[in-house]
Amino acid sequence: MKLQDVFVAGGMPNVTYVDRNHLSLEKKFRTELMEGYKIVAITGPTKSGKTVLCRKVIPAKECIWIDGGQVESPDDFWTAIVRSLRLPTEETENISGSASFSWQAIIGIKSQITAGSIVKYPAPTKKEILTAMRLSNLTLVVDDFHYLSPAIQQEVVRSLKAEIFDGLIVVFIAVPHRAFDTISAEPEMEGRYAHITIPPWSIDDLLSIPEKGFPKLGMTVPDQTCKTMAAEALQSPLLMQRFCGRVCAYYEVTETIKPIRNFEPTNIILEDIYKEVVKQFGFPTFEKLAKGPQSRSKRNPRRLRDGSGSVDIYQAILMAVGKTGPKAKLHYDEIRDQLKDLLREADIPQKHEVSNALGHMESIAKEKIKGEPVLEWSSDYLYITDPFLRFFMKWSNIKDFSFEE
Repeated sequence: MKLQDVFVAGGMPNVTYVDRNHLSLEKKFRTELMEGYKIVAITGPTKSGKTVLCRKVIPAKECIWIDGGQVESPDDFWTAIVRSLRLPTEETENISGSASFSWQAIIGIKSQITAGSIVKYPAPTKKEILTAMRLSNLTLVVDDFHYLSPAIQQEVVRSLKAEIFDGLIVVFIAVPHRAFDTISAEPEMEGRYAHITIPPWSIDDLLSIPEKGFPKLGMTVPDQTCKTMAAEALQSPLLMQRFCGRVCAYYEVTETIKPIRNFEPTNIILEDIYKEVVKQFGFPTFEKLAKGPQSRSKRNPRRLRDGSGSVDIYQAILMAVGKTGPKAKLHYDEIRDQLKDLLREADIPQKHEVSNALGHMESIAKEKIKGEPVLEWSSDYLYITDPFLRFFMKWSNIKDFSFEE
């Protein structure tokens, strides 16, 4: 067995798939799908296993999968469905009860799309597309539903209502932050909407990944090492998969070895792995926050206490937050204490300066970064919801980055 088939970071794991049976997630999801006549919404933190759960329960051949991040207009949404529909090569007629349905119009649309034409979708055409899916027993899955603009969300939900009433199965996957206001705002969707929440991963959940994976490669790794990695993964199964894969790569285990061997990576080895992994996570988000809002005036440099240079207030605050763990929730006083240790006394910002800067970061998180806001500043508390951002802040040397426009 090859390493890439065991520890899968960012794809669909099989060997190291963790069902988290104690949460009954698969059972709840299957129940809602079997009951039907509703939109099933799956929500949870970033990279918490929402997509993996959906792909595990619904076979690829039984669904049409739409990536919300690729949809910029309503017509994009319908074009994506038509592209994915497994249509016959010629017109046939399907009978469902007393209603007949013709494939001719949809086959013609797909031909236009294939030829590169721009296609518009009036209401009758949308209905035919959805009816084709329903008669083919295909489930519509919209991943990253929160990436759709509110206007597109509303248009999609309204278009789906009638077909859901007739039995079309629909699944939306999203992060929790206000992603389903559009559904809730549709009075006719009451009773046709089910919500399954994916909880954060516990240490024990994350430990199931190395417990399943290392033996398949002929490796034993100390329990304490696995617990250390699980703590650093910050509730992210993707990070845990990546750590385990990098441990294998460090020892050049690229496929199953025989006989079984024991490997005991030191803390230094693990820290080197974290520093390599962090290069792949968190920087684009961090960069937007560290740049702060556009400003015509040059920001005052804040001299570092260790004499290694200076940073602006945004970098200083993010460095201070990073030194707290960084915690997922922390009070202003904790940030202030770290700023005192980080900066020379004359350069420590006042509370209103820190509050203003964090307020600007919150606005950037909401307006310039897709998905659930990665942080929130409220009543002197900072909340960081993105595990990749926290991981980046802990393991990157922030002062080495330049964020000048």
